Amino acid sequence: MNRHHLPIPVEIERLPKHLQQTFLKLYRADHPENGDMSFLEPDNIYCGDARQLLPHIEPNSIALSVWSPPYFVGKEYEEHLSFDEWKDLLRTVIRLHFPIIKPGGFLVINIADILVFKDPRMPRIQAEAVNRKRSPVTREDILRAIEQHPDFNRYQLAELLGCSEQTIDRRLNGNNIRGGKYDIQTRVKIVGGLVEEWALDAGFFTYDRRIWVKDAAWGKLSLGESFLSLC
Repeated sequence: MNRHHLPIPVEIERLPKHLQQTFLKLYRADHPENGDMSFLEPDNIYCGDARQLLPHIEPNSIALSVWSPPYFVGKEYEEHLSFDEWKDLLRTVIRLHFPIIKPGGFLVINIADILVFKDPRMPRIQAEAVNRKRSPVTREDILRAIEQHPDFNRYQLAELLGCSEQTIDRRLNGNNIRGGKYDIQTRVKIVGGLVEEWALDAGFFTYDRRIWVKDAAWGKLSLGESFLSLC
């Protein structure tokens, strides 16, 4: 037993100061919250909500947890969740993992790297794909024609320039966009940044792109080695 009354050999001073008290709370045998409590029996299968089951797992007892949460891609079992509710679910489950993972244990999260979903706030613009244009008519051509024939409608402009009225509309109004000119635009969200933020807030240390380790196994390595271990 060391001077912090920890049952494990850990150099707690190597931890960031804001995590030292959290670590002591989890590992000190004489901490009030580490008293008698009934925990789930190992070697059994439990079906339920992870947010309700995780607090009933014995602290510091799990060497590896592999979790594949909902991806937020419209599956039947997740379609009731809003984006904010989905984020809260992942944030909560990651946080609840920290007390149960052994020192040096791992939390592995299997999740899609990129989300794509409709966002009405997205501007309805997109760079022109020049190599896919069916008509050589440009926006500048149309503006010159309008200047010369200010009373022409888009059908007359199309006849004048030898293109379709849809081409006139696309060039003038930026409607050459993904999903057509009426659909809500889709946005892309990189999930890795969210998972990293929630894992670090919970107290985990980055191990690689999708794996989070509970304590800094790289603490006793050289600077070069510790950098490599975080890649």
